Amino acid sequence: MIKTQLCPAGELEDKRWWYADVATILLAGAAAFLLTNAYISARRSEAGALVAKKVKWDQEFEAKKPGVEKFKNLKSEMDLLNRKIGALKLITTSKIDKVKPLVALDQLQTLWIDGVWYDRLEYKPDGTTTIKGAANDSLLIGEYMLGVRETMSVNTVNDDIRTQVGFDHVALKVAKEVDSPDSIFIDIMHHMDFEMTGSHVEKMHAAVGAVSVAPRPRAAVYQGF
Repeated sequence: MIKTQLCPAGELEDKRWWYADVATILLAGAAAFLLTNAYISARRSEAGALVAKKVKWDQEFEAKKPGVEKFKNLKSEMDLLNRKIGALKLITTSKIDKVKPLVALDQLQTLWIDGVWYDRLEYKPDGTTTIKGAANDSLLIGEYMLGVRETMSVNTVNDDIRTQVGFDHVALKVAKEVDSPDSIFIDIMHHMDFEMTGSHVEKMHAAVGAVSVAPRPRAAVYQGF
């Protein structure tokens, strides 16, 4: 029978050959432990910083909470204030502003001349006025515009609102010849279509006394029209 020795000869001679392997394993384990501990410590520090930041934010939010609640109510307070301002405007609006559209209609009716007719009238709250109409010829348009401008030159009368407002910045926007039936007077073929604009405003030198909308003889107010 033949016996074979499989163990290295060095191990047979040195009984402490495994010390080096154990030392290597221990060093590797210690290094892994230190690295893991350092990583966990770093993560704990970051977590602590985040917690401290959250606590700080919570404290700041609680400190600003009254202001946030006040901001939520700001819109309703602004709406209430705007309603009060609107009510004050209605109270403080001058009597002339309240009847200006009626005065404008009265003035335009007074200024109407034969051979000129209105197609459309646009009157905005600020007094901006747009008049679209037609006339038999361009001379009539010019005469009509002169009459509209003259409303600013009429002598102001204390008790007649119609003399305290007039058409300013009157301008002719469109004037063209048309050889087709008019939309209102279909029997009129040749005519002039026109568009003019102006601002219906209160005169700066208007009297400040008591005002009335009682009608006055137009001939006495708009002499020369």
